[in-house]
Amino acid sequence: MKAIKNMERIKVMNYVLCALLVLLGVVSRIIAHIPNFTPILSIALMSSLYIKNRLIILIPISIMLISDLFIGSHITAPWIYFSILVICLIGYFVKNNIHNIFLYSIVSSILFFIISNFGVWFSGGYTYSLEGLILCYTMAIPFFKNTLISTILFSTLIYLLYNAINLLIKRSQSNKIFEH
Repeated sequence: MKAIKNMERIKVMNYVLCALLVLLGVVSRIIAHIPNFTPILSIALMSSLYIKNRLIILIPISIMLISDLFIGSHITAPWIYFSILVICLIGYFVKNNIHNIFLYSIVSSILFFIISNFGVWFSGGYTYSLEGLILCYTMAIPFFKNTLISTILFSTLIYLLYNAINLLIKRSQSNKIFEH
């Protein structure tokens, strides 16, 4: 009986986490912010790390779709969405430890940089030549710094919060055991 209640609490916690992540992600995209400094990549990575469900991709995609209603879509949106899908898939297979969180936050930022900027070049943002592709990636480097810092920061915060909440739940459960 206690195991069932435990699983129900974890399920409820995961639903609350999903709702909070969507809200945080949408708000972070529609308020004024430093370019490429949002938690969206961290949310894609961490939500699939903690909630092992193939529908978890709906969290970052929901964030993008809802916020795009407010800020507008753009020609590179398919490339952005694809990079988020790839990051979400990576998170699904990552083990939950701080070393992996740091490592895959960097990997996620690099993947986003490569895929999204290829999309900019492919969509006609630069000339269709090797020089145009190189220029596209070169011009995007200042934005990469913000992506990298924000992804490491937000992934670490999500990791710490999630594990702190789990610890509090376990402690409260162990206190209930001793009360009986």
